[in-house]
Amino acid sequence: MERAAIKREYQDIIMASNQETLPEIDVVERVMGRINGLGDRRSSFLQGIMRNTTVLGSLIGLILMVSVTAYAASEYIQIRNTAGTVKVQYIPATNEAAGSATAYHKYAKLAQAFAKPGELIAYYVKDNKASKKEAVLQFEYKEQRIRSYSDFEKEIKRTGAPKLPEVANGYAFDYGKVFPSIPSTDAEKGKAFYRDNLRELTARANKDASGEKMFMKAVPWSEPATVSGIYTKGKAHIGIYATLMHGGDMYVEQEQENKTDKIRVAGTEVVYNSVKKQSVSYEYLNWYNEEQDAYYTLTSYGDKSLSKEQFLKLAKELIEQK
Repeated sequence: MERAAIKREYQDIIMASNQETLPEIDVVERVMGRINGLGDRRSSFLQGIMRNTTVLGSLIGLILMVSVTAYAASEYIQIRNTAGTVKVQYIPATNEAAGSATAYHKYAKLAQAFAKPGELIAYYVKDNKASKKEAVLQFEYKEQRIRSYSDFEKEIKRTGAPKLPEVANGYAFDYGKVFPSIPSTDAEKGKAFYRDNLRELTARANKDASGEKMFMKAVPWSEPATVSGIYTKGKAHIGIYATLMHGGDMYVEQEQENKTDKIRVAGTEVVYNSVKKQSVSYEYLNWYNEEQDAYYTLTSYGDKSLSKEQFLKLAKELIEQK
């Protein structure tokens, strides 16, 4: 059984309706960091969607093993590919996936400080007390918000990430982000990219006599893990997120307050989510793009939000775009 993404969908992400101000970025990013892995990969999506990177270290350790057969209850949504295989499975919400924010690992902080926006840093931490353990290469990516749509398009073309539009339902492009996929499986760690960089950094560590413990370098990357775009009209915003699944499966935590409606749009099953709690309510859309092997999320927030009809209309445009 492969590891899979465990996604707690947007718990309490929209402010109360009478709140006059909103954060600079899409508030959904606060909790999308509860994705804890994908397929058998640990993607840097965690880094991209957490506004405060100091909590990432504790979340990365929350990779969970979940059996789909344990959550096959009919009341939970499933999305299948054309072969009939379940690719997206909604499961009961648990407290485990949320985790608790703790101090970010000091070496990851150093890598963040060393990196320039858009750079992926490979680093090795020398541990003389663990000389018998296998050397491990770690990675840290520094978020880059791309404000120019033409530059965003170039980055999408460079990485092969799914294309996102310049305008969404009349909302203008504000900024976009593309995040790299990070080696995590045994197969990926057996490739030259991982081995060569690990060999270089461990060699530097072995030669060093200064007592330095951390050795790092910026490394090139081209395989995307996620792509996202934020679109703005006045104080209203739309967020479009695509998570590349790379052959893995997606598990989505569904809270009791989340009422779902599966609707077919342009030949694709789209899940319309409506969450109503005592102090907050919000809607969002999800769907699986089989051709891209990507899981999409569409959000709306700010001083006004999309209606169900507008959500579905925008989803149709995104699904049909080539």
